[in-house]
Amino acid sequence: MFRELKSVVLKNLARSRARRAIRRGLFDGIDWKALTEISGNFDGHKYSKYYDRKEHSMVRNAERIFALGLNKSSGLRILDLGCGFGYFMYAAGNLGHQPTGMDIDDPFFNQVTRVLGLKKVVHTIVAYQPLPEIPGSPFDLITAFATKFDFAADDGQWGVAEWQYFLKDLTRYMAPGCLLHIKFNQYVGEGCRAGAHCQPIPDPLWDYFRSIGGNFEKRSVQIQNAPAALAQFPRDTKTA
Repeated sequence: MFRELKSVVLKNLARSRARRAIRRGLFDGIDWKALTEISGNFDGHKYSKYYDRKEHSMVRNAERIFALGLNKSSGLRILDLGCGFGYFMYAAGNLGHQPTGMDIDDPFFNQVTRVLGLKKVVHTIVAYQPLPEIPGSPFDLITAFATKFDFAADDGQWGVAEWQYFLKDLTRYMAPGCLLHIKFNQYVGEGCRAGAHCQPIPDPLWDYFRSIGGNFEKRSVQIQNAPAALAQFPRDTKTA
């Protein structure tokens, strides 16, 4: 009960701070005229929702900034996997951090992140395939919000072997003490349920992330000092 109450309080506090930061100009440098023109050229695009619901998207991403405490520091090298529209990176950059994103080769996203002046590596994450060169590494913080590269709830959703390979490969880009923050989309399988104490991933994955020090908060997991936590497990040598 106390944990649930604490979670609600912290979430509400982060949201309140996010709204205040937006009113004070966190996103004021965005060229909305240019983004409106781009959105018009991609009318009906599946990712246009991030522009159409920009107020909601800005609040959600600013909330992530405060939940991660990025308002209390500066100069962190950040890698955002599946960076999408780029609101999170833009806000982090405005607070003095050095964000780099990674996402699929999508013409809408590519034009948007160019207008926002964001650094992005165009790449599709595939199970058992190493990541490409990522300028700006090593990173102090690596984030992934509402993951899709793991095929959550789809055919071929990742299991322990896929995540183990991916995370061990990801350590190549981690600075000592790097914090890893992942928010999962809801998987299917045993152990998955909704609510304040939800387990968003099946039992084997739950046990794996907990075994490497993962601290869960609803659908998110954080691994402090991820390089050291992952070093205790050998890399899965399976190939696709």
